[in-house]
Amino acid sequence: MGIHVIQSQRLDVLVQGVMASITQPSPSPFQVFKTQHFIVPSPAQEQWLTQKIAEQQGMTANYQFHQRIRGFQWYAYQQVLENKEQVRKANIPRLILKWRIHQALQPFIRADQINLPVDHPLYSIVQRIYASADQLQQGTEKQLKKQSMLYWVAEQVSQLFNHYMVYRGHCQKACQGQCQCAGNWLSAWGQNKALDIENLISQTDQQTSAFTLQQTEQLEAWQRWLWQNYFHDDFVEIQGIDADFWHLLDNDQTRSQALAQLPNQVIVFTLLDLPPSQLQFLRRLGQYLDVVILHYNPSQEYWADSVDPLWKQRYDLGVKERFIAKNPKATDAEIAAFFESFSLGFNALNRESRHPLLTRLGKQARDNFSLLSQLATGEEGKWVDAFEDYFPETLLGKIQSDIFYLAEPVAAEYALAADDVSIQIHVCHSSLRQLEVLKEQLLHWLSQSDTTPRRPSDILILTPNLAELEPLIRSVFPAVANDHEVFLPVKIAGVAQLDALNAWRSVLGRMQLTQARFTQDDFADWLNLSATQQRYGLDYSQAQRILSLLNEAGFKRGLDEQHLKQGLSADDQDYRYSFKFALDRLALGIAVPAHVMVQQTLSYALVQPSDFELIGILIQIYQDLSARRHWLVAHEQGQGLPVEAWLTRIKADVQEFEQAEIVALKTVREIIQKQERMLTLASYYEDEETQLRQISLPLPYVIEEIQRTLESQSAQVEPTGQITFSQIGQIRPLPYRLIVLLNLDTGKFPNRDSHIPFDLMDALRQQLGDRSRLEDDQGAFLDAVLLAQEQLWLFYNGFDINDGEVREPSSVLQNFRDHLALIVGTSAEIQHADHVEMQKIAPAQLYPLYHLHQLQPFDPLGFVAESKPIRYQNHWFHVASQIQQPKGERQAWVDRAYPIEQDEMTILESQQWIQDVTFPARLYLKTLGVENLSATELVDQSEPLLLDGLGKYAIRHFLQQQDEQISPSVLQDQLPVGKVQHSAWQQSRLEQQRLMERLQQYAAAPTATTQRVWRVSKQLQIACVTPKQLAQDWVSLDASSARAKRLAKVWLEYLLWLAVLNSETATEKRRIVVFSDHTVICEGLSSAQAQTYLRAWLQLWQDAQQQPVVLPAALLLKPLEKAKQHEWVELDSKQILVEESQIQILKDWNDTGDFSGFDMTQNEACKLHRDWQFILQEQDAAALLHYACDHYAYALYQPIFEFLRVE
Repeated sequence: MGIHVIQSQRLDVLVQGVMASITQPSPSPFQVFKTQHFIVPSPAQEQWLTQKIAEQQGMTANYQFHQRIRGFQWYAYQQVLENKEQVRKANIPRLILKWRIHQALQPFIRADQINLPVDHPLYSIVQRIYASADQLQQGTEKQLKKQSMLYWVAEQVSQLFNHYMVYRGHCQKACQGQCQCAGNWLSAWGQNKALDIENLISQTDQQTSAFTLQQTEQLEAWQRWLWQNYFHDDFVEIQGIDADFWHLLDNDQTRSQALAQLPNQVIVFTLLDLPPSQLQFLRRLGQYLDVVILHYNPSQEYWADSVDPLWKQRYDLGVKERFIAKNPKATDAEIAAFFESFSLGFNALNRESRHPLLTRLGKQARDNFSLLSQLATGEEGKWVDAFEDYFPETLLGKIQSDIFYLAEPVAAEYALAADDVSIQIHVCHSSLRQLEVLKEQLLHWLSQSDTTPRRPSDILILTPNLAELEPLIRSVFPAVANDHEVFLPVKIAGVAQLDALNAWRSVLGRMQLTQARFTQDDFADWLNLSATQQRYGLDYSQAQRILSLLNEAGFKRGLDEQHLKQGLSADDQDYRYSFKFALDRLALGIAVPAHVMVQQTLSYALVQPSDFELIGILIQIYQDLSARRHWLVAHEQGQGLPVEAWLTRIKADVQEFEQAEIVALKTVREIIQKQERMLTLASYYEDEETQLRQISLPLPYVIEEIQRTLESQSAQVEPTGQITFSQIGQIRPLPYRLIVLLNLDTGKFPNRDSHIPFDLMDALRQQLGDRSRLEDDQGAFLDAVLLAQEQLWLFYNGFDINDGEVREPSSVLQNFRDHLALIVGTSAEIQHADHVEMQKIAPAQLYPLYHLHQLQPFDPLGFVAESKPIRYQNHWFHVASQIQQPKGERQAWVDRAYPIEQDEMTILESQQWIQDVTFPARLYLKTLGVENLSATELVDQSEPLLLDGLGKYAIRHFLQQQDEQISPSVLQDQLPVGKVQHSAWQQSRLEQQRLMERLQQYAAAPTATTQRVWRVSKQLQIACVTPKQLAQDWVSLDASSARAKRLAKVWLEYLLWLAVLNSETATEKRRIVVFSDHTVICEGLSSAQAQTYLRAWLQLWQDAQQQPVVLPAALLLKPLEKAKQHEWVELDSKQILVEESQIQILKDWNDTGDFSGFDMTQNEACKLHRDWQFILQEQDAAALLHYACDHYAYALYQPIFEFLRVE
């Protein structure tokens, strides 16, 4: 029996201590069957230790791990005490604390205005909650904001009370009777005694302001009131359980029975925190069984009293200032004498830093060592120092050795070897660039030969912002191997799996979609989740068909009429374009597949038999969404449900998805069940009638807790056997051959945002053993430095990505850099960097450690194999020299004719051929087999408020297909919402009447057409659209306007018609098209002339397939839109455009569209069109246009100006 300590700076030595402890001989043969108990600080240590034991023994079995000392403490209570139900209920989870705090404070924020008296202890915190919603209007929005703020307060206070129960709830001086210790706050609060804030507040070199004192007293007052009224009895129960436990062990009659329930030995493997109360528990337990503490200590020297040198300087300055304030006439000699006397009394020699890196970054480890040093006398057990003094002969080994021996740093004592790469500092521009560089460096490191093969499991990568970095990690390090690059097996520890998160999103979607606008994109995102498709039995193609059907049926936003009413004015009663509107049309389309009105519903005509099942699924989805539409706002509607009821509903939804074999939701279900168990146990503390199980919380807060638990996944933070990414501080202290730290930037590390507000432990004087997040982060960095066996890589963003300015790294990395700069000497082998940026970033002696990376991974400078960086001044001189050189011609990407394969027979469809020759750019790309990809156009997410040009065209086109007796209701899927629909309908009808009147001037109805073949040659035929019956006039009605390209289409249809007729009376034929704004008439040509003109177009078709022909019809016929025309003159037996026409064409071609509001990348008459830009890159577009006008324009377009007129 006893409490034994084995300390070492090497984890493998401590593992040997574990093996020696668990393999001790025992007089009882049944001892081998007893479970061996370990206390570890984290799941990472549990996994690592389990693996090491398995390597030593060949297997691991019958071991039980407890997370931290507190975990084993409650296990011991449960084993020894008879009332096990009481013990389970007494161990209050922090989530239950949080919900109870919320429930306690909620009545104080229900009123519209704060109604607490100013002298009430809760006034300051309640006033802060009300102040958070001051800028909002009265009503639901303001109440929601207060609820949100209250829940945030409950989150913070639950963390505080959890810490107080560990660090400020125990007697520290073994007081007889009532505890009087100043550090036992909870005992004083239980008696409603205020803490002596003025004496407990942190003493600094400046006087505490009255404001700070007042704020701290207010914090103490409301926390005391909350603790006394709601949690004191619970804590007394916990202390009673502890007292009962020790009573059984201390009693001679019950001790043997109690010890039979406990293990003979408990092994504590490393410590990250050591609250004095928990150390006292172990010391007392060591009187009855063996407690072995294997302590990781980076130094073999005694350093429990060492302090941060900066703190020591500030403290010494304060001592001298206080002496001078009391003795203003003291001389320098008297001040020095006083300080020397004070230093002797203060034990200043032991408090010297000796190694500033250790004392500055290892404050938490120092406190743990200081507490454990109380056991060094050997009175309570053995104290074993198992240090090893072997360190590699590298800069990293030098740092580890100096800390081990507590050697004071000596300036320039270490000569850095040229091949020493043990410490590398990589300077980048962004987190993404850091990961790109890291990947290249890891590939190189793993490829290097070594006496011990290098494996991915030898690498640990730490970052302070893992959640933010996770998407970038998945992007740079693919999860599956491919043929394009070397695969690196990577695991992100402590992060929920993507399939679990997406499956949870799918479950939440049915509750959350109806709380926003419920747009088509929102629904598409949810429907495209694999869990959603699996739940409803869909595949990808079916999901896309559903989205297509909804879009065609008119779905824009909103679930149904009830949902739209929430965001619309009471006077707005037009509820079209909702999900239900489209679904009703689709459902009716099953029975009535025509575009007709049936009982106030417009049927959808294009429903296919294969869509019937999909429409049934849509109906089921609508019912599921509708049933959950009020869940998230039920609390605000006065329909609040207990948390247990919400958990039951959510679990039912999760199980519904699990029945569709979505196994990823198992983790979510386990989280929900765990919260249900916590509620069941915690209800013990409430009154018989008002149990905690009846606590009412808004559903969003219940979901938030499940989401937070799912995303944190702290139990999965463990070594993975692959390259492991982890949040810094979660996998420690564990040794790795290569340790990498990313994002060591100012403001990101140490993470100061994690500071808990309202923390009295932070505001008042700290005690030995207190733990802070800042010190945790610093200690994690120190562990990385000390436990990296071969190399340590440090990454940070040293340049701003926007302006390129130099940025300083984290303060921790700055301290480390300054220490390296102090001990590393400048060697003659180290070249002084000519790189300007390097001079700004690093001291000269550390240049070999630094690696500056370019902004882009394919920057040519990153591939230059030079020993020293390029001088910027030389680089820019080279650029300036190049600029001064005469501009050379750049080679175009198309500089030769493309060969065309000749088929025995080619049959062209006339409409497609017309599209090709009127816009030769698309013809050329089609011939090459090149598709000029463009961004997908977004579906309009809002219902139409007005009719745009395309909307007007759609209605005109629809009206042309219908008879006169038509109701506006059949256009309810196109007309704008609101009262505007009536005016839009009347205007469309009026335009249609005018159009028909113009048509009547030429024919009673549009000419019926058919298709005939024109045999151009033996190898070429064109299928042409021509009038069905022989007629003098071919009259058409077109809902669009008479634009230039459409005029060319009319002209070519006219030519093909005459060519097919091949009649001598062709000159009397007319091609008439009644457009929405003009009427176009072509007449006066013979069939022979038409065939002659078509040969010129066919020649263009041949040429445009082989090389770009810059001659869009939309550009050449633009004058016809304004009732103008181009003129030609003869020059050198060639017809060319007159100068005025050339200038106008060039102006239109170069139009930038700055004031047109039209997307010029869609304007075929402009060089900015996306196809022209793609084809003509690096070419003289104006010259090519001039060439095409000279060679083709007269033969193709001059007859149009002569024989086509616009009325």
